[in-house]
Amino acid sequence: MNGYMEYMDIMGGGRPASRRPRMAREDRAKLFAPFAALRGLEESSRARETRFVPRPDMAEDRQEQLDRRLRALRPGDRVTVTFFQRRVWDGPEELGEIHTVSGRYQGTRTSPGVMVLDSARITLRDVLDIGSR
Repeated sequence: MNGYMEYMDIMGGGRPASRRPRMAREDRAKLFAPFAALRGLEESSRARETRFVPRPDMAEDRQEQLDRRLRALRPGDRVTVTFFQRRVWDGPEELGEIHTVSGRYQGTRTSPGVMVLDSARITLRDVLDIGSR
């Protein structure tokens, strides 16, 4: 009981005044944020978990249908394009991911074979579907 009695004068006395200015709550929270010693490790390990798919084969009639849709597009048309993006560069088979992007059609560059949207540039060889919005 003796130890308890030694602190009776400070118990219930409130918080002591600090000589430092008070820190904003947001700044204080940053002090306790987790420390990432290996920056980028998490993204890298997630990328390795990605399952890549082989480039889809395009039937000749499907390719003709896409060509007609592409020729019917006018600059400013809003379109949704599904395309294949190659991710694995070694090996005999093309492996990658299927993506979909929407935007305004800007035009086609025939020399490099690129479809230009306001949000992306897509190689015509990689286009799988063209839809309008």
